[in-house]
Amino acid sequence: MFWRSCRSSIEPSSRGLDACGLLLILSMLASCSGSPTPTEVAAISSPTAIGNATTVISPTPSSTASPRPTVATLTATPGRTARTETPSPTRSPAATLTPTRALTPTPSRTPQVPTPTLLPTQTITVTMRPSVTPTPAFSPTPVPTVAFTDDVVNILLIGLDSTSNLNGQNTDVLIVVSVNKTTRQVSMLSIPRDLWVYIPTYGWNRINTAHRRGYSLGYPGMGPALLIDTMEINFGLPIHHWARVDFVGFTKVVDQLGGIDITVACPVNLRFKPPTSEEEQEMVLMPGIYHMDGDTALKYVRTRRDGSDFDRSRRQHQFLKALWSQFKNPDIITRIPGLWTALSGSVKTDLQLDDLLSLARVGIDIKPQRVHSYYIGRNETMNWVTDQGWQVLLPRLDKIQQVLAKLPLPPSAVEDQVASEGAAIAVLNGTTKPNLPQFAADQLQWYGLKITATGVADRADYLKTQIIVFTDKPKAVAALAKVLRVREADILYQQGGGQGVDIRVILGADYDPCR
Repeated sequence: MFWRSCRSSIEPSSRGLDACGLLLILSMLASCSGSPTPTEVAAISSPTAIGNATTVISPTPSSTASPRPTVATLTATPGRTARTETPSPTRSPAATLTPTRALTPTPSRTPQVPTPTLLPTQTITVTMRPSVTPTPAFSPTPVPTVAFTDDVVNILLIGLDSTSNLNGQNTDVLIVVSVNKTTRQVSMLSIPRDLWVYIPTYGWNRINTAHRRGYSLGYPGMGPALLIDTMEINFGLPIHHWARVDFVGFTKVVDQLGGIDITVACPVNLRFKPPTSEEEQEMVLMPGIYHMDGDTALKYVRTRRDGSDFDRSRRQHQFLKALWSQFKNPDIITRIPGLWTALSGSVKTDLQLDDLLSLARVGIDIKPQRVHSYYIGRNETMNWVTDQGWQVLLPRLDKIQQVLAKLPLPPSAVEDQVASEGAAIAVLNGTTKPNLPQFAADQLQWYGLKITATGVADRADYLKTQIIVFTDKPKAVAALAKVLRVREADILYQQGGGQGVDIRVILGADYDPCR
């Protein structure tokens, strides 16, 4: 298979993907049409916290809310062998799966290829000890590779604190972006960093250690290669390309693009440590729409305060969607070559400039209803404490396989039918809570629903959300009822009076954008 050749490349030492390069990769996962222009945008730059005070930031009206251009997307070029700057040895995933707790590689080791005919284990076996701690089996059988056509490109996005010491830095973010060039579909999959997996040539550990083990062990292809092989052996998920950014590079990407508009539906605590202090400071974002600089956006996608790693994964997906939604514009293609060198070194990837250009041209065609988010979450894992006392997540492989099987599925006919109805929808606020229509619009656009107007209702004491139908649009009505959890009794039909819209939604006190 063509993409197998891409995985033999070692990490480029001098070639970097800049701000736009990362944007293009992210765009694959987040391509969408422009979202409604917010009525209130708070511009946020890095605050200076004093002492132990808590900074509470609320959105303030802005007369210059940033317009959101239409989108651009990514395409992969079939039949091309990825180029590398440094010749690398022929590398295949290590299938020496008879583990000791830590296997020591020798310089003469030749990785073995797990054959496609290897049979899956039903799950990683768990045996109970008298000490109450379950221990997974030491030698998992590599699971069969998930079937993807040649039209699908899987790109692994790797985020970590710093690249100054790759031997000692665990990965902080792992997201797989799966792009189907034919169906114009993008799927994002977040992988929790505490997932307990078998790392070839090393043994059992958290998946976020695989990248640095690749460097410290001198694995062929180094950190990205060992991480990719770990994912394929444990989950059967093939990775064709990778891109890596550290926190400094992340902030440069966002700042170079002029900041990013983020809809914050729920209060978020952005606890952080200023560079001039050893004490952590609190900064709480109240619900609203914010224009974030790179440093604030980094805090937003990193924080786990008052939440979990799974909540953070959802914010990361939201950021990626917002990023490409804001910059999805054919003009972005003309900026790529200049941006390629503007932030050289901020992002590393085995993708080449011409690969990114071709992917960007495809992205223009991706519709919001064809951008999907998936997670290896609570249903796919269980809490476990290792012999060393580490709290980790033990994978439930049968559940994980069900999630992975969704990545290559064709687009849903229902989603396309919703979009093809073209219903013009107005969303009005029937409560005293601010910004609810903007929160709903941000949510509904990813289901193929077109929000043409937002505003306030005739009164502010609606208890239940209502859907008022002026023009027969059954698919759109069904989608609205499902997403907003509206009962059939609260769907009303009227002839005429729509004032230029087909459907009017009045949000009541039961609407919870955080649910």
